[in-house]
Amino acid sequence: MSIGNSGSGGVLDARFLRAIEVWCARNEISAGAFGAAVYRDRGFVASLRDGRSARLGTVDRALAVMGEPPAGPAFLREVEAFLAVTGVKRSLLGREATGNPSFVAQLREGVSPKLATVEAVRAAMKSHASPAEWREIRALAGAMPAIMTGARLPSPESPARSVNRDPSPDRPARRLENRGYVDTREAAERLGLSPNTLARYRITGAGPRYYRFGGCVRYRETDLEAWAAGRRGRRNGGDRAGDEAARRALS
Repeated sequence: MSIGNSGSGGVLDARFLRAIEVWCARNEISAGAFGAAVYRDRGFVASLRDGRSARLGTVDRALAVMGEPPAGPAFLREVEAFLAVTGVKRSLLGREATGNPSFVAQLREGVSPKLATVEAVRAAMKSHASPAEWREIRALAGAMPAIMTGARLPSPESPARSVNRDPSPDRPARRLENRGYVDTREAAERLGLSPNTLARYRITGAGPRYYRFGGCVRYRETDLEAWAAGRRGRRNGGDRAGDEAARRALS
């Protein structure tokens, strides 16, 4: 019998989607570029918006990029803490929450449930635990990613609004550019790449060094030149397009 999985998305799926959108907005990365870099699927975020419920293993790949603790181990710790604190049998929890009495055993074996199933199991656990027991469970479970807590997630537009609070929003950007900093679009033009390629490089770590000032991503001209020079030196197994971009940037 396979681990029980609900198909439709719920609160956890919505929080996961929001976390991705906020991270993309702050890093000036499109949803398509994020999906391509993390999952090799430009339509991944669109599928979440259409109601897809992601599995914990899939979620953890995105959380690693965003600097969040993994959800899979955190959920398993929470389940183990619940069983230890309340004394509820694991077969009862699995049967009640998912219709599968072997759910916990399979979870321990590494099977990855969907977020919708995680939500159902957490709801069942809370129904069996008193407020005091639940506090003890949370203390034993340890660190959780933000999507699995009650923490309020900002809207994707928040970084832009915070920058616009300056009475002269263009002035800080001009000061940075005067000191040798350029935005993603200009950096991409200088390297002969697309802005989406630079965005993907920010995720994978393959691109030039970049800096984040509030909600703005900026590149320093000297870092672009250094990265381009390094790319030009790659002859075997290098990215031809990147080598050509490096030659154009240094010409």
